[in-house]
Amino acid sequence: MTQRVIPSLLAALLLPAVACAQAKLVVVEGTHLDFGRIYRGEVIERTLTLRNDGTDTLVMGAIGVSCGCTGAMATAEKVPPGGKGAVKITFNSKNFAGPIHKTVTLHSNGDTSGATTVEFTAVVIDEIGLNPQSIILPDAEVGKLSTVTLGVTNNGMTSLSLTGFRTQLKGLVLKLPSGEIPPGGTGEIRVEFTPEAPSPLLTDGVFVTTNNARQPEVYIQVYGGVHRAKTE
Repeated sequence: MTQRVIPSLLAALLLPAVACAQAKLVVVEGTHLDFGRIYRGEVIERTLTLRNDGTDTLVMGAIGVSCGCTGAMATAEKVPPGGKGAVKITFNSKNFAGPIHKTVTLHSNGDTSGATTVEFTAVVIDEIGLNPQSIILPDAEVGKLSTVTLGVTNNGMTSLSLTGFRTQLKGLVLKLPSGEIPPGGTGEIRVEFTPEAPSPLLTDGVFVTTNNARQPEVYIQVYGGVHRAKTE
């Protein structure tokens, strides 16, 4: 009788220890990162170390990102207690200027809420500034010339040349500055649009080529609408 009670008592004592085994995800570099000043067009890559400080195997799940500009991928699906894994984060700055704030959400069994959020910030320096940043043509008319002027500021450290443009929008022509724009200097782009057909909702764009190594092309969005010519 005594021999049967002792194994049962030991099993009861060990049961809480087994039930309490749990993974614990720790991001070694921290969950708030500052990428500092970066130039528009740069793709930033960071690899973060993931450590399992728990007593059970860490199982990584899906990884969520706050926008399509950010990518994230874990190097290992499972991390044993005391072991390490990693997650690689990438951020493409081509569509941003000024301060940015993005998040990466790590789903796993290593957090009581089911997810750990990593935040990162940066300031994106736009070496080629446009004012306004888009071409707005709200009331264009078939067969008639509409014009818009954009200001260009060279925020870089070397002289800037705008060397050409390409677009699929028929009737759109850009008159670019003929000379170089010095650092800190400004210039103008004259936009001329003579539409060939009506379009109630105009959403297109134009690529401007430059001599800037970090921004060899600048994309300018075109918005507006085209209506038929008014009859006399």
